[in-house]
Amino acid sequence: MADYEYDVFLSYRRANDWPRFVRDHFLPKFKHWLDTTLGRSSSVFFDAQDIEAGESWPYRLADALAHSRIMVCLWSKEYFSSRWCAAELSHMLARRQSLTNSLGPPPLILAIVIHDGDDIDTSLADIQRFPLQKYSNPWIAEGSSVAEVLSMRIQEFSGHVVHALNRVPDYDPSWPDLATKEFLGVFANRTVQRELPSLGPTAS
Repeated sequence: MADYEYDVFLSYRRANDWPRFVRDHFLPKFKHWLDTTLGRSSSVFFDAQDIEAGESWPYRLADALAHSRIMVCLWSKEYFSSRWCAAELSHMLARRQSLTNSLGPPPLILAIVIHDGDDIDTSLADIQRFPLQKYSNPWIAEGSSVAEVLSMRIQEFSGHVVHALNRVPDYDPSWPDLATKEFLGVFANRTVQRELPSLGPTAS
């Protein structure tokens, strides 16, 4: 029976040197502190490590997202200009909306602001965000004071991630179809995306 495969889906803009920052600085520290806080080995989906050469990556991204408990977004202006990032975020927003009850929406999305942060759409105001702009530098020297503070900040953030993981609802087998449909739509349509794609039970 299908179930969750990943604890966290890492959503970030794959442009300029941000992949370097994620791979060399953010992910190793995040994985260390998340494992430490959970008391077990966590599973974090990071596309540069988990998509093999020759694999159909729109399907692989959709499948990984649908089988992840929560999503951690690394927000910047560049993030919101990416239609792929919009598709990832929209899937989780739709999932969250479908699970909202009298207690409010579950914390399926957590955001780290790695650059700017002044122009984030007001519709995302209820998503817990963690400012990291001062330390999100792709050229940080390991062992430097900036790297040390970055590690401490990520340690603090990992506590919020564990709290979110402890509140994740049961897996729903309808999520892969929802994610795959959205990703294939983005892949087929290269026009400029001005709004987040519409997803959820009412989507056609």
